[in-house]
Amino acid sequence: MGMFKDLRNIQKQAKEMEKQQGGRPSMKDALSQGSAAMDNANQMMADQELGQSGRDGEATVVAIRDTGMTMNENPVVEFDLKVTVGGFGPYDVTRQQIVSRLQVAQIQPGTEVKVKVAEDDPQRVLIV
Repeated sequence: MGMFKDLRNIQKQAKEMEKQQGGRPSMKDALSQGSAAMDNANQMMADQELGQSGRDGEATVVAIRDTGMTMNENPVVEFDLKVTVGGFGPYDVTRQQIVSRLQVAQIQPGTEVKVKVAEDDPQRVLIV
């Protein structure tokens, strides 16, 4: 259900951009926006699956960067993590993830976080 809300918000943002630009976006812009919306929807579905089937692990936040993107008015943040899962690690992972505006200040370098790690790809990590 959250995915559909996100898609509606993306459509709403596109309409607001049209108003600001005084008309319809170019075909290139429209295709780019549609592609970005599909990428975000695919990422959200993959994250949902990883959250359910991934292996439990822990990570230390090494660095945080703002990507300048938002989803549902929440920032998309890039994290550098040191991940440990099942006695293996620590190893480095860089991950972009949507973070609630209310939680951004709580996740700083040095913070320990719980993660889910994909069985088939240890670089696929979800902060939970």
